[in-house]
Amino acid sequence: MKRQETAERTDLRDRAVFRQTVEEILLPTVELDLNYNIIYANKRAKNLLSIDDSDLHSGIHASSLVSAEQMNLVEKGLQALREGAEPTPITLNVVRKDGAEIPTETWADLILEAGEPVGFVAYVLDLTRRMAIEERFQEKEGIFQFIVEYSSFAGIFVINDNFEFEYLNDKLLDMIGRTRSEVLGHDFREFLHPDSIDLVAERYIKRQRGEDVPRVYEFKIMHSDGTSRDVIVSSSVMVTGDSSVKTFAQIQDITEEKQAQHALRESERKYRRLLETMDSGFCLDDDQGKAILINDSLCKMLGYSSPDDLIGKSIAKWTYGWTMKEIREKIEERKKGEADHYEIELLHRDGHIIPTIVHASPVFDAQGEYQGSFAIFTDVSELKNAEAEVKFLLDLLLHDIGNQLQLIVAGADLLNDGSDEEQIKNARRYVLDGASRCLELIDNIRRAERFKSEPLRATDLVSSLKSQTRLFASQYNVTPEVEGLPSDVRVMADSALGHLFWNLMENGIKHNPNGDKRIWIHGVTQNDFFKLSFGDNGPGLSEKEKEDLFRPSRRSAGVGLHLVRRIVAKYGGRLKVDDRVEGHPEKGLSVSVSLQMAE
Repeated sequence: MKRQETAERTDLRDRAVFRQTVEEILLPTVELDLNYNIIYANKRAKNLLSIDDSDLHSGIHASSLVSAEQMNLVEKGLQALREGAEPTPITLNVVRKDGAEIPTETWADLILEAGEPVGFVAYVLDLTRRMAIEERFQEKEGIFQFIVEYSSFAGIFVINDNFEFEYLNDKLLDMIGRTRSEVLGHDFREFLHPDSIDLVAERYIKRQRGEDVPRVYEFKIMHSDGTSRDVIVSSSVMVTGDSSVKTFAQIQDITEEKQAQHALRESERKYRRLLETMDSGFCLDDDQGKAILINDSLCKMLGYSSPDDLIGKSIAKWTYGWTMKEIREKIEERKKGEADHYEIELLHRDGHIIPTIVHASPVFDAQGEYQGSFAIFTDVSELKNAEAEVKFLLDLLLHDIGNQLQLIVAGADLLNDGSDEEQIKNARRYVLDGASRCLELIDNIRRAERFKSEPLRATDLVSSLKSQTRLFASQYNVTPEVEGLPSDVRVMADSALGHLFWNLMENGIKHNPNGDKRIWIHGVTQNDFFKLSFGDNGPGLSEKEKEDLFRPSRRSAGVGLHLVRRIVAKYGGRLKVDDRVEGHPEKGLSVSVSLQMAE
């Protein structure tokens, strides 16, 4: 019965069709006659055995392809097939023509013609790659086991479907400060921080049910010493052969990393707070000189509402008097690691110039590559103004006091042994007038400095003006003619308001050669300002002289007009110089001052 089944399975009447078929398959196939000679081999078999058609024609016996011990096994197997046994695979080390041995698994069957055996067909499976893979797998299995057990960077564990640890490596034991016996078989929730129990347990249950939950997330665990540790876990589930669901996970201690991140955020917060609150302007630019970070103080200094107006733009946009060549030279200095401080003028959005002192330093990355520079700009406008003021006042004092000293010297020259009573009287007047004028100049300078720090307040303009006109009339015997003055006008001023009026009136008569000196004062309300015009009947000024009268650098006007200019500037007022009678400068000058009215 067995022989009949085999005959039906292996009777190959059309050998040509069979051989054509096996030529296309990937499995090496050979045919042997009853004497175990190789009579056919497909392309795969020829490649495997390193033979060609000439070798087949010369004759190849099976014994030349296997060792003597294995040839006995081959003969027994083939003989068993002839006796009706079922084909079974055997493992053979096939010897190639070049002597190399190849591990194979070979399966053979009878070739029948008219029901009689005429040979054998053998199918050969090259086991070389599979054995290499198995060897590598065994090797990697050992390596993997070693890595898991002795991992120094990740805790690895397995939890069953009842919340209990089934396995954990030494690293995880170190993280929680426990021994293996204290953890295995215990509920993992025992080792979680109270704040993390609900989160981790909920995700564990959902994962066991097959629900979609994050694989990677952070939580806290407890060390045996009572401290908590921040960790990040990556977990997954696997269904085992007994249908139980287990959680496999690795966990990393990120406590130091979280602390470092917190310290970095705190440091960034402090520095950003420093940048936001510092009075000086701050700018960080890139290696091309384009701004990438600007604080609010620099924006305010330059007249912009937002850092976005300047970020991404070259610093040349708001530096005054610097060429691109000079800016590139500064960049090259920074690339060399040079820090520097120097004076530079910045360009305000409205066009005016801001004098500053800048401290600039280079910025390099961890590899020492130049990334740009940062600069701190300190507005020294007030310092520069103070310096200019001091210089101006010094020049003014030297000029005006010098003139008075000349008067004193002239008076002294009139005194000699032969001086008559009139000469002595004139000499005395020159000396006293010069000394009084010197004292007056010094007093005006002191008063001006005192007024600088006094705050503005609502001040009664009418009372102040009336008081000054009475004193003026008494001292100079000239009574100002006042018109257009309401009963009550309050302006934003300080205690220097009377000195402002006095100096304007005094300017109208000091340079007036007329015997009949006159002063006219006219008031009018103009929107939020009250305007007072002080006119005189002096010789007047040319257009150029009118333009220069209150120019800051002008020295010849004396301390009085300098005080007028400073006081009006402090009040936020306006000064204007005109002919008293339009088109007729010879009829006198008119100086008007507009002061902001108090609400």
